Amino acid sequence: MTAPASSCTHQAWRSGVTSAAFSARKQQALVLLLAQQLIDAQFQRADRPGSERLWQEAAALEIDPERIVHLMYSGLEGSDRSALIAEDDAWIHRTTQASQRRWGLLHLHRNRRPQRPAPSLSPA
Repeated sequence: MTAPASSCTHQAWRSGVTSAAFSARKQQALVLLLAQQLIDAQFQRADRPGSERLWQEAAALEIDPERIVHLMYSGLEGSDRSALIAEDDAWIHRTTQASQRRWGLLHLHRNRRPQRPAPSLSPA
């Protein structure tokens, strides 16, 4: 007897879900949960020790604090999960676009050694 396709034996590659996509959604769920709990702790209950513990947890999970702060101050209801997901997706898109446009010295000197400029005046 074979197991139905919706069971725990269902293989992720058949449904098109990649490991990276699963990890991204898992991290987003953690970000939303922390943002919702911080909204409650900081804005509704004014629980300083509780909010400090939540920020320490975010740091331990290596979650970008700007991502959480953006959700907290987005003006959305903390209970509206679908709106928070849409806002978080928009934030991710904006930050990845901005990081791809940055040019740094490392990029300019890639595959070349930095050289000193030639002196413009010859010694006399």
